[in-house]
Formats: sequence, C-alpha cells, structure tokens
Amino acid sequence: MQMQAEKITANWLTKKSYPFALELVALCTLLLALGSFLFLRDVWQAAAWMPASYQGVVVEKEFWRPWTALFAHRDLGHLLSNYLFFAIFGFFLAESFGWLMFPFVALLFGGLINYLVLLTLPPTASLIGASGVVYWLGGAWLALYFLLQRHLKLRLRLLQVTGVGAVLFLPETIMPNVSYLAHFVGFLTGVLWGVAYYFWNRKKFLAAEEVAPILPDEEEETDYWSKEA
Repeated sequence: MQMQAEKITANWLTKKSYPFALELVALCTLLLALGSFLFLRDVWQAAAWMPASYQGVVVEKEFWRPWTALFAHRDLGHLLSNYLFFAIFGFFLAESFGWLMFPFVALLFGGLINYLVLLTLPPTASLIGASGVVYWLGGAWLALYFLLQRHLKLRLRLLQVTGVGAVLFLPETIMPNVSYLAHFVGFLTGVLWGVAYYFWNRKKFLAAEEVAPILPDEEEETDYWSKEA
C-alpha cells in the first residue's frame, strides 16, 4: 500500500522559543555601547587596555584583549554599523537556541576570531570592534536556517541565504582601516559552527517537526518534503 505524502507544518524555529531572549540581547547591546563609551572617553584608561594587538596579546601575554576589543569602537558610526546586526542575529540565536549560543558561544568565538586575525597583522597594529562576532552570528544563523527550514525547496533556501548574506555582509566599498579578514573568518567559522551544531542536535531538531498529509489538491502546489527526507 502506497504511503500518503506528508508536509512539514512546524519545526524547531516555529516551535522553540527560549524565555528572556529580548532582555538578554538588550543587556548585551547595552554592554556593547558602554564598552565603546569607555573606550572613546578613555575612562579608566580604557583606550590603553581594551584594543588587541599582536604585541599585546602574543608577546606580552595580555590574553584578555581579544575579548575587550569586541566592545571598543573607533567612533559612533563604527559602533552603529555593528550594533543593529549584533542585536538582530543575537536575538534570533538566543530565542531559538538559548543563552549558551548567545551570548556565550558567540563571544567566545569573537575573541578567538580576533586572536587569529592578530596573527596576520603587524605587531603594533590594533584591532577593535565587534565585526568578527557580528559576522559569526550571521553565518551561524544562516547555516541553521538553511538546515532547519526543510519544508522549503533546496534551491529556494539557497537563494534566501545567499541573497541575505550578500546584501548584508558583502562590502559596498573597500576601506583601508577595516579588517575584512575578521569579517571572512567570522562568517566562515559561524557557518561551520551552525552546521556542526545542527548535526550534533539533529535528532531533537527532527523530533520537533510536525507533519500533516498532503491533500490531493495540494500536490501540484506544494514543495514540502516528507519528514523522512
């Protein structure tokens, strides 16, 4: 007997919602703004101890700098360029995957990204800003969205994530004082983390899917996969 085709009607992203995600993101963005204020105003000599450099981190072993550098920005425009996407993608990840994903895993990777980029810079060059972690957040979210939205056609999901990624993350102009390597490393490690996280948790993600039979008059109109696909 032929089994009736099914469509996915709900998944992890539509069902799972962690509490206090908005409050958590509000707190983190406040800390981001506060850190930038301290740096720009040189409160408690923050301009000396917040930036990261090869000399400071690798030579002088000041290992906190890759993380304090995330909260330092050269001016208000630099801060605002990171602020919005930090909040948006941080909220998406915190709401769907919990507080460990954002802010803790995200900020952990942010510091590691800064450290890797420092290894390619001249010893006295300084690195500041949350761009690396912002690109990590975007890469992780797009990878998880692509893998979890299984009710959509593969080519549609590819179009969505490549389109959004290109619009949001490809630079319109090249600026000499911007570390595009931090952007690239951040986005790449975010995508890799998102893929790894999905397969570590694939059973519970699939278990969260709900299915319903595809009615005869829907078969020509829908592109739903069955739950086993």
